[in-house]
Amino acid sequence: MTTTAHDHDEHQADDAGREHTNVVHLPVRHADAVRADTGPAAADAVPTAPGSGVERDAAIAGQLLTPEESAALDRRIAEQTVRARAGELVRVVRANPTAGKAAKGVRVAARAGWTVAQGHLSWTRRAVQALTYGHVREQIRLAQVAGDSVALAEWTDRLDALKNGRAERMRALPGTLWAGLKALMFAVTVLAGVLLICGVVIQLTPGGWDWASWWAMLGDVAGVVGVLATIAVQLLVWGAAPALLVAAWREGRRSAMVPRWLVSETERAEMDSEITPDLITRALAHVKVTALTTFLKQGGQLEYLVQPREQGGGTYTQIKLPMGVVAADLLPSGKVELLAGNLSRHKHEVWPQRDPKADARVLDLWVADKGTMDRPAPAWPLLEDGEFDVFRDRLPFGVTMRQEQIGVGMLQKHWLIGATSKQGKSTVMRLIALGLALDPTVELLVADLKGDGDWKMFARRATQYIEGSTDEHAGRTCDMLEWAVAEMERRYQAKSDQGVVGPISRELSRRKGSGFHPIYVFVDECQVLYGAPHPIGGTKDDSRAVKAAKRLHDQARAVNIHLLQATQRPDDRTLPVRVREGAHVRCALNVPNENTAKMILADAVDRGARPQDLRPGADAGTVVATGEVEDIPAGQAFVITRTHYVSTKDAYRVVDRAMSILARYGRTVEPATDTTEPAAPVDHLADIEHAMRDEPRTRTTVVLARLIEDNPAVYETWNAERLAEELRRWEIPVVKSSNKVIKAEDVQNAITRRDNGELPAGNDDTTE
Repeated sequence: MTTTAHDHDEHQADDAGREHTNVVHLPVRHADAVRADTGPAAADAVPTAPGSGVERDAAIAGQLLTPEESAALDRRIAEQTVRARAGELVRVVRANPTAGKAAKGVRVAARAGWTVAQGHLSWTRRAVQALTYGHVREQIRLAQVAGDSVALAEWTDRLDALKNGRAERMRALPGTLWAGLKALMFAVTVLAGVLLICGVVIQLTPGGWDWASWWAMLGDVAGVVGVLATIAVQLLVWGAAPALLVAAWREGRRSAMVPRWLVSETERAEMDSEITPDLITRALAHVKVTALTTFLKQGGQLEYLVQPREQGGGTYTQIKLPMGVVAADLLPSGKVELLAGNLSRHKHEVWPQRDPKADARVLDLWVADKGTMDRPAPAWPLLEDGEFDVFRDRLPFGVTMRQEQIGVGMLQKHWLIGATSKQGKSTVMRLIALGLALDPTVELLVADLKGDGDWKMFARRATQYIEGSTDEHAGRTCDMLEWAVAEMERRYQAKSDQGVVGPISRELSRRKGSGFHPIYVFVDECQVLYGAPHPIGGTKDDSRAVKAAKRLHDQARAVNIHLLQATQRPDDRTLPVRVREGAHVRCALNVPNENTAKMILADAVDRGARPQDLRPGADAGTVVATGEVEDIPAGQAFVITRTHYVSTKDAYRVVDRAMSILARYGRTVEPATDTTEPAAPVDHLADIEHAMRDEPRTRTTVVLARLIEDNPAVYETWNAERLAEELRRWEIPVVKSSNKVIKAEDVQNAITRRDNGELPAGNDDTTE
């Protein structure tokens, strides 16, 4: 603490009991605050503090301080004092390392003794249950509580059978003992007779032993056997106690958990991370299912149909629950959260479910290893190589916490993705677009209404690209949706004109210039679109954006047009109900609350989906997906997926490869406003007639090869079965001799009958 001449008298009393090595007390005539220099110069200029033994008028090397500087100096000195004392404390603690070892030794000994005691208690309980048939009686009691008369009769009959069997064995016990004694006496008699005969034979043999030598040899053998028996008895006597303790310790580990006060923090963490039958049983005993809790408290044992084993970054087990409890009792979100907490896990790291192939009491349980949610998903399979076909392939989307690949079919599905800001929403949506870009027949239209360049790499690949967050950009996005609606109407008219019935086939869709190729419209930050001023956005029914999105949701997927939207602020104004109801796949990353989760995932939230519990930032890129996702486990409403991550830099490389694929197939990116006229329908009968090359009879294999040669774009996917189907449609017989052949006159006759309208109306070339 520094002092001034004016303050000297005021603080002198306080300073009397304290020693300040940095304070120089000056005469009253000095009006400015002076601090003794603590550097080398000050060492030469001895302080003039009272009692220092130095004259007050000695020269002092110092500097003038303002009151603010003096206060700052006091704070620094106090901090140095605290650090010095903390260092001394640390040194004191480190000076006695044996204290921790002693505590650990005591803890280990106490834990071993407790475990051995629990092993003996477990044996006692099992012995009592065996004597009283306690496990059967418990099943009878549970059947009575549940009112299950069939099970009650079954377990009662089993108890009677066990009692009758024990009574029969007790009645037969004397006879069994007498039979054993007789068998022993017979064996001794036979052995004595054999030894006697052997002795006589040896004595009568020339040069053999005499009678005394024979019996002496038998005595020596008996002596050796006696010594060995003595050693064995000693081993049994001295080894029985250790063996009993070891067996009791093993039984104690199996039957009971060690109290947490007997384990260290490190050991406790290891215990919590290991999923064992004991831990699972203890966790299930506290999930507030009355029948299950009562069963376990009364000493009931769960039946583990599959013992806990490692599976995909976690532990899998299958448990047969007691009577009166079904697996569905443990599936509600509240029960899952409680079970996860009992297992020291995050709720999304515990997956209880019912096996649809088993009875209702069988519970499938998978528990993720700690930290599983922190592990990144593996690299995207399409990052470095490969193409994508929306008709044949499923897009690699991510992996579950079980490390199982999630693939999603992209055809005829509209998407909705929601999340709070900075959770990876745009990256997840962009991943989908990157996969679709690798299909050379797919047309992409992209509106990035955030406008920060996340989608810039698609400017070359998309036929329409919009970037910006103003009302003008929202208007252009609305125009894009209305263009998609007009294209949808054109396709329906084209289907009618060409007689196409049902879904558009892969062959027709991929035919160059067909006008039925897949179209995917992406709108990122769609709240900007629906939140724009009326008539573009707004909540009214005549909002242009809402009307266009609603029409696309209702009808577009049947003609291969798809709408994919993402938002960070889902509510009735920025994401109207009429818009979000049409999504077939819904994905939510972290969202602020349950109401927001319902906006995205609908009723999946009521069935346990809880994206609001994902950790902001830590779980970025992790989505809760529901709807038409093929890899959602049977019977579940959703799946939690860690999506593959493709950085912006890598996204540019993927789009470069997509452009190369387009060039290899002879396709280009044309503006969406320049709609290509649909190609004329293919006349398969005429093509088959041409493939016969004016031959009266031609093998079907030759016809197929020529069809592919003449028009590979149409017939490259055909095989013998497809050709046979086409021939049957037109009632063209196939003649079977050494090879299957068709006749030219039969083909010409089919063409004539078709042109005259004599064949059924359904036999139309364009209906495939």
